[in-house]
Amino acid sequence: MPVTPDQRKLLAAAQTLSGALLGLGLIGYLLDRKLDTEPYLLLTGLLLGIVVGFYDLWKAMFPRDES
Repeated sequence: MPVTPDQRKLLAAAQTLSGALLGLGLIGYLLDRKLDTEPYLLLTGLLLGIVVGFYDLWKAMFPRDES
């Protein structure tokens, strides 16, 4: 079954959400271990990942009108 361009945008946004959560969460975890600040940087990384991911998902779901 072919994937439509709208579905492609939503799939890319979902991948961005999961990638941002995992990537920024991992960076926060590693910095926590290095700086001995557990769990604050991990939580900050996860929160930032959620914000970035949902922002991209929002842009894909509700595109701006270019008029």
